Amino acid sequence: MNCLTGERIVILGAGVAGLRLTQKLHSTLRSGEATVTLIDENPYHQLLYKLHEVCNKEYHEKDIVVPLDRLVKNNDVKLIQATVESVDVESNQVQTSEGVFPYDVLVLALGSHTAFFNIDGIKEHSMTLGNYDQAKEIRERIKEIFEEAGKTGTPPNVVIGGAGFTGVELAGEMMDWFPALYKEHELERNGSLFTMVEAYSSILPGWNEGLVKNAHAYLEKRGVELHLGDPVTKVGERILELKSGAMMEPDLFIWTGGVEGDPVCPPGVQIRARRIIVNDHMEYEGHDNLYVLGDMACTVNKEGKSMPPNAHIAMIHADVAKHNIVASIRGNSSRKYKFQHMGEVVTLGKSHAVGELLGIKLTGLPARIVKKFIHLWYLISIGGIKLALDVF
Repeated sequence: MNCLTGERIVILGAGVAGLRLTQKLHSTLRSGEATVTLIDENPYHQLLYKLHEVCNKEYHEKDIVVPLDRLVKNNDVKLIQATVESVDVESNQVQTSEGVFPYDVLVLALGSHTAFFNIDGIKEHSMTLGNYDQAKEIRERIKEIFEEAGKTGTPPNVVIGGAGFTGVELAGEMMDWFPALYKEHELERNGSLFTMVEAYSSILPGWNEGLVKNAHAYLEKRGVELHLGDPVTKVGERILELKSGAMMEPDLFIWTGGVEGDPVCPPGVQIRARRIIVNDHMEYEGHDNLYVLGDMACTVNKEGKSMPPNAHIAMIHADVAKHNIVASIRGNSSRKYKFQHMGEVVTLGKSHAVGELLGIKLTGLPARIVKKFIHLWYLISIGGIKLALDVF
């Protein structure tokens, strides 16, 4: 990378990668070396890995979102609440709802949006779990359909599309909550609590077979109907068509079938696995002042396989970018991204979880404890012990 003489660093997105990079730059840069501007459409940082918990009987907002001004307090960092509209890499400017922001270094960390895979009608007739507002909307809709069901005496038909990580965690919360809703509205179960449909032949595609079997059995035991190996092909108002020809008539259809990088990106960027291809330095090739991090970036493992986005990978992206941005200002050598996979834990409601940490397979209580410790560690990493005590 060339040594940069500019000092304006603009970071788009206050998710895991954007927030971590902002905090790391603030603690590393010397006075006068650069100004950092963090732009996000919300005034808070979302704990996206806890969104599914909104769809349960009770939740607390402080467990899901943290005000950004609590996490980024220094005057050297400018917090801007705005919607990013476009990026011009030729003139080095970002157009937002609050005006134009010129930059010398730009970081794209806007996260991901739901991928609909060109399925007919799915965008218009499904709800999605991509942010806090959407989670609250799903929660309210669930309450509405059960209130309606209480008047007719017919239990609601709820379908989750996609049985990957997000879909399974959402299912876990719903299977905890739904029995209470049945009781509250004096409804009798005459079948499953709800249905999950998945294009692949198993839930949690790509996960360890033993963990998948454990999670599968637990979902079925708790009353979830699993319809696997049958992709959704068309969605209408209260109608769902599958590749096999099967038809469903859901009162609520929630789509969790995949994500793609935020659509706000420079024209002509190279895409792989619905995300922007970056080099080993987390830069977009040919633009050494443009970094792409988190869910927007496509990075690969040792075998060259693109890896699904998660919070741990986003944090590594941010650390590499921090090093290289500071190095470019000071004229030091840059650092390369190296794939690391610590593992993941998926919760199935409040009583069960499965996962893997450092190659060790976990189920039940050990997995739940690890999940809680991961959450605690993350809170400490962004806001110190005080935030952890307030939220945990």
